[in-house]
Amino acid sequence: MKPVDVGLAIMVAVIWGLAFVASRIALDEFSPSLMTALRFAVAAVPCLFVRKPDVSWPLLIAISGTLFLGQFLAQAYGIAHGVPVGLTSVVVQSQALFTIAFAVVAFRELPTPMQTVGIGIATVGLLMICGTVGYDFSAGAFAVLMISPVSFAIGNLLLRQARDVPMFDLFAWLCLVPTLPLLALAVVADGAQPTWHSLIDMSATGAACMLALGAVSTSIAYWLWGVCSGIIRQRRWYRSRCWCRSSAPRLRASCLASASGRCGFPGW
Repeated sequence: MKPVDVGLAIMVAVIWGLAFVASRIALDEFSPSLMTALRFAVAAVPCLFVRKPDVSWPLLIAISGTLFLGQFLAQAYGIAHGVPVGLTSVVVQSQALFTIAFAVVAFRELPTPMQTVGIGIATVGLLMICGTVGYDFSAGAFAVLMISPVSFAIGNLLLRQARDVPMFDLFAWLCLVPTLPLLALAVVADGAQPTWHSLIDMSATGAACMLALGAVSTSIAYWLWGVCSGIIRQRRWYRSRCWCRSSAPRLRASCLASASGRCGFPGW
């Protein structure tokens, strides 16, 4: 990756890290379901200006339900019920491990030995970080929080099916899908009157947190994340194409060798 690409990836990581702090502050005013609904309502505003990408509704709903609704609702619930923000961020980032495991099962994508070593080191690091925080929360809250990385990982794999579409447009429409269901959940779980009072009595701090979570952490950061992912996939494709071109003479030589009774790939 180029330095610019690395810079974008670091920027996304910083934005998402700050988002956990903003979530903790916002949850002092809003319930988990209402905060998540407001987050997506802000992030879905671009849908007024961009067309729905060429993705089927069932796939759009499936990606949104896992990558966004399941991940962020479980995350908000865990933070609201006492799980420390630092531990929450570490647990959510374990989605990388779940993504790899699910990819092995679903697509038979086995990690290379070097990747396996990296996964092992990352796992040890995550466990060490988890051991440095307090545990003044219930097992039920932590169990709900664990839905977040699992849901995130499933959403990652489903996102592969949405190919050749503008990332910004896609993520805007992914945010639109869960907004109304989450508002309905907030009304049912918290009551219509408390939900209404939370909205009309919103403080400047609460509004700033929701704008940061919706516009910056969701719309902009996920768009940048999609751009970074696209760059990585494009360069992998380019390297594989270059390899095929450079290997073509050897492959042809191998075919001739096989035809003449000799086997193997010369020089391999």
